[in-house]
Amino acid sequence: MVWQLCRPVYARWMDAAVLSGALTLPGYEANRSQLLAVDWLPTKWDWVDPLKDANAEIAQIEAGLKSRTQAIAERGYDAEQVDRDIAAERARERALGLDFRRPGSPAQGVQALTGPEEDGGKDADTDHTDETDDAEERPREPEDQS
Repeated sequence: MVWQLCRPVYARWMDAAVLSGALTLPGYEANRSQLLAVDWLPTKWDWVDPLKDANAEIAQIEAGLKSRTQAIAERGYDAEQVDRDIAAERARERALGLDFRRPGSPAQGVQALTGPEEDGGKDADTDHTDETDDAEERPREPEDQS
């Protein structure tokens, strides 16, 4: 699509805009090929499961197969603007004492993860016994007794 339609249409549009005077580009004739060299990033189509798609994209970025800038551009956004927005939101969250990121998510950073050594060696989630569990006292169903 890009090679068959977008590039020729863009080249003819640019030529027409320069020749008509609607667009002033000094040295256009001499640098035409450089001025027509653009990156075409078609819109990325999400699949049936957007969560799996997002996780696959994160894995590609972490493996160095794709840059974060490329991933953002494929979604139709400008990475620099996205970064400015994220920085502004985080500053506003800190100022208001808010934090909407999931605990343990990559967005939290390493400092948000607490290990056993940081809380005195006792992890509240290690004891999974439930005081209200009366499974030992309940009568078993006949099919469970074999």
